[in-house]
Amino acid sequence: MPLNLENKPALNKLNFLGLSIAGTILFCFAYSQAPLYYSNQNQYFLHGFSKARVGYLEKDWLGNTTDPTPLFSELVCFSISWINEYIFYLYYAILQGIFLFCAWIIYQRKSKTYNLEISHYAFFSAIFILLNSAALRWLSYRLLGQDYPWFLQAGVAGQYILGAMFQPSNFGVFLLLGLSLFLIGKHVSATVFTCLAGILHTTYLLSGAFIIIGFQLYLVLDGRIKKAMLIGILALLLVMPSVFYAAGNFQPSTTEGFKEAQEFLVKFRLPHHCLPSLWLDWVAWLQIIWIILSILLLRKQKEFTILLVPFLLGTLLTILQVLTQNNTLALLFPWRISSVLVPLATMLILSESMVLFIRYFPKFNPFFPSVVTIVLLAFLGIAIPVLKIGFVINENENSLLAHIKNHKAKDDLYMIPVNIPNLAATTRGSLSSDFKPLRKKTTDTRIVPIDMQRFRLYAQAPLYVDFKAIPYKDADVLDWHKRLLRAQDWQKRLLDSETPKLIKELREEHITHIVTNAKVEMEQSELELKFSDEHFKLWKIKEAREP
Repeated sequence: MPLNLENKPALNKLNFLGLSIAGTILFCFAYSQAPLYYSNQNQYFLHGFSKARVGYLEKDWLGNTTDPTPLFSELVCFSISWINEYIFYLYYAILQGIFLFCAWIIYQRKSKTYNLEISHYAFFSAIFILLNSAALRWLSYRLLGQDYPWFLQAGVAGQYILGAMFQPSNFGVFLLLGLSLFLIGKHVSATVFTCLAGILHTTYLLSGAFIIIGFQLYLVLDGRIKKAMLIGILALLLVMPSVFYAAGNFQPSTTEGFKEAQEFLVKFRLPHHCLPSLWLDWVAWLQIIWIILSILLLRKQKEFTILLVPFLLGTLLTILQVLTQNNTLALLFPWRISSVLVPLATMLILSESMVLFIRYFPKFNPFFPSVVTIVLLAFLGIAIPVLKIGFVINENENSLLAHIKNHKAKDDLYMIPVNIPNLAATTRGSLSSDFKPLRKKTTDTRIVPIDMQRFRLYAQAPLYVDFKAIPYKDADVLDWHKRLLRAQDWQKRLLDSETPKLIKELREEHITHIVTNAKVEMEQSELELKFSDEHFKLWKIKEAREP
């Protein structure tokens, strides 16, 4: 049964639609997703939770800094206020479905030349789902010590589209969708979806611009200059509000402050994302070769330019950043285009491989084994988070966080232990830690420490500062850095039994509670022990005595 359904009976169309929906659901299960609230969600959900006045988060300092993703925060605010937190799983599943849909679009291009049947689609889907499955990634880490399948769907420098959970970077699937639609001649819709990624997450504006230029060059070379101009105008009109928002809200407060803040972000907090000297390892080179191979597969087709242009522009700006060491350019992440081109390359190469296989084995009917494989991967994808063998968090924190959630007061402000890693010294290459066991995850110096990442969203209480969640406005970044250094100094002095000397400073910063590990003992003349278990203690600073 050929896959082109234009002239087929309605029943066959319904059958195909049903299989597509079932395949998408199974892909979502097989890919899996982390439980709420995991990793980056603790930063990107905060503004939305603050706006929704969840707990007392409207008083959190970070939640009141300039929001880099306002539309995402509005969605979070609306969802948590009017629906339910579990809707975030559905949002992510929809974006996962778009990711799979892009792979099907790429494969469907071959139906113009080859008589591809449902069984062939099932076979392609099974291999694609296997490559992106949580089960294969978990197995790779256990057998090889590294999550190698991750590098077929993620870009260089730790940049990716899907990841483990719902977050703004997921909207990169619209860049992938735009490229996929353009490959099958849907030029206007491709432009709209490409711009949508940048509208929803401004970090994709540069990658989207690369792609739009590729679209325009293709149309110019095809003799459609007027259409090339029109989609350029359309793209500018669509992204203009996002460009104005970013330019207006993240412009330099002062020249020196802007430079200093960028220095902190590039070399202190985000070096693993910002410095090619750190992320350009042998795996990154293989990913680049993977992209080049996919471009070569299209070399005899007119669509060759729509992949070549963004790849070359990303490469040229990366080389320019290396030569100039410009921090502004580093924070624009020109190499982020790889997070789109790598999964697209995987789709193109797999599509070509499947067609070649079918040509040499025309009688092979893989429908049943393909379906069994997909269903098995779906069950394994469900089992991994349920059995807590992937996407692990430090559950030793649960009792403390639950106590704070149930006993917090309106004016409370909490200080937690601060762990400041030297990422510029310890990070090399890119990696995914989603399937690391907790013991290795908590001791790995190459990743941002996972301790207390969930504090704000789980306890719904304001936090003085942590290393994971950061602002992006220059003045806010400088304030964040000062808070980190203060917290680190206070923590050292607490351990050195200088408690009485610290209380005045902590009160001046309106800190009311201190979290320490269970072994810490402090003088209780100014402190009251409010919670203790085998892992943590929670101390409340007593009211200041009247003179």
